[in-house]
Amino acid sequence: MINNKKKNGSKTSKGYRLKDSTHDLIEKIQMLINGSKDTVISRAVRLYYNQINNEKKISVLENKKSNK
Repeated sequence: MINNKKKNGSKTSKGYRLKDSTHDLIEKIQMLINGSKDTVISRAVRLYYNQINNEKKISVLENKKSNK
């Protein structure tokens, strides 16, 4: 089992590799919201997840309407 925390409590890398342009964008967003990289990434993923779910719900509703 992989231990994701050091003894002092700080997080260690989980091995995800991002492009330099992605790191730059994360840093720009960090400055805008005055937050950590973890906050930026978790918020972005949550927004993307919600967008996908909303699009999927709309698609299902449109299919139901067209099948009536």
